[in-house]
Amino acid sequence: MAIAKRIVKIDISKLDEGLHASAEDVTVEPNRLILRGAGFMDIPHRTPVDIIVYYEDGIQFFFGEVTLSLPKQINVDILSVVSDKKERRRSLKVRTSFDARALRMFSVTGNRSMRIDAPIRVRDLSMGGIGFFCNHPFFRRQRLILDMGYLKKDFKVEFQILRKEKIEAHMVDGVEISKIGFKFRYGGSILRITTEQERLITEYVFKVQLAEHQKRKDVENRR
Repeated sequence: MAIAKRIVKIDISKLDEGLHASAEDVTVEPNRLILRGAGFMDIPHRTPVDIIVYYEDGIQFFFGEVTLSLPKQINVDILSVVSDKKERRRSLKVRTSFDARALRMFSVTGNRSMRIDAPIRVRDLSMGGIGFFCNHPFFRRQRLILDMGYLKKDFKVEFQILRKEKIEAHMVDGVEISKIGFKFRYGGSILRITTEQERLITEYVFKVQLAEHQKRKDVENRR
């Protein structure tokens, strides 16, 4: 199970226990990864961990276990490759909230497109999908170009709507107002995702997962 490609970075984690380490200085041995850095947390021997390997041209997921844990070095033995894309996309999904924009929409047939400038609020994000709120009336199966500059400047993705839901509203002075300020909730898939897009989304989702876990842990500690 040797790794031959050039590695940019490695993340290892066991989120349910709040364990995490990240390193760019990595040595690859047959079935073993050696991470070097500073200030690594202590991880018990033989702790099972998830491994995300960031290559120059993509990412890959593994399961492993920690065989050495020091402040400046962590050794991880690779036990298996996570080959189920659906499973890893399901695990790498977070609730979030940031502003983005729909810049272009295509006709349902896909033959024509037109520029738009519709604000959206991203509500969840995964490697392959996005859920968002918007006031613009789109259709199921319609494709959009979304500007996700919150993640990185000029970061745009092609997106297809698979789910549409009208948000319950109430009347204020005779005007129908959504409780959250948007009329529709959409969900769907990112199309033709590039390796750079996959890497950026994975890094963002992973950071949010860690932050949410730490937040829950802090609340429990204050009780």
